[in-house]
Amino acid sequence: ATAKLFSQNDYKVAIVDRDKNELSNLSLANNLMKSFCYDISDFNNLDMMYQEILEWHDRVDVLVNNAGAYFSDYEKTEEGLEKTFALNHISYFALTHLLLDSLEAKRFSRVINVASAAHFNAKLDTSDFQMEKKYKGWTAYCNSKLMNILFTYEADKRFKEKDISFNCLHPGFVNTSFGDNNRGFGKNILSIGKKIIAINVKKGASTNVYLASSNKLSKVSGKYFYKSKIMKSSKKSYLDSHQKQLWSYSKKIINDLL
Repeated sequence: ATAKLFSQNDYKVAIVDRDKNELSNLSLANNLMKSFCYDISDFNNLDMMYQEILEWHDRVDVLVNNAGAYFSDYEKTEEGLEKTFALNHISYFALTHLLLDSLEAKRFSRVINVASAAHFNAKLDTSDFQMEKKYKGWTAYCNSKLMNILFTYEADKRFKEKDISFNCLHPGFVNTSFGDNNRGFGKNILSIGKKIIAINVKKGASTNVYLASSNKLSKVSGKYFYKSKIMKSSKKSYLDSHQKQLWSYSKKIINDLL
């Protein structure tokens, strides 16, 4: 939905999805949109993917990091990372760093990290970011959404001298296939909630597009948005120690993997 709205506003859009069927459902006849089929939790793919994108279009004005899932059972990626952490946080962190030179190519650009109000329920242990001691799927998801915000705030501070803004958002509770990969009680609760109170995908994408395109935000960075308005995130998200520890931990991982 985000990609469609961008292309309708004459953005040239590179969309990444691991599901070929999802990509084929898009209106690929639109020559402003190009699809790339990758699973971004697999870091063997990441370098190849970003090079393909830059071959198609040599600069990036807006990066929307909008990937995420909830895994009720503990899983690891091929690189040995806990999958929620790898997909929901490290993919954002790694892809932003890979595209940094393109983003700062002598004009203002924007990085938008899709987080969630679920971050208010995070129970983040900075000595165990990947929850190796005691894994709980929903807590891991909430923690990863807090990480999206910690990353946003720290990136804003570290890259002040670059003409790049970093903002994050809660899109709302959106009726997508989120959580359908699981089974049991958690999946059932999500399914019921989506039928009763969830918003449609077009509404869910609206804040993404606002953060990417609004002239009002040309000097706004390091903020958390909901319904296209600046909101307060959780108290933990503003902890400078958490921001720095997560950054250091994440940087070591991508230095080893990329």
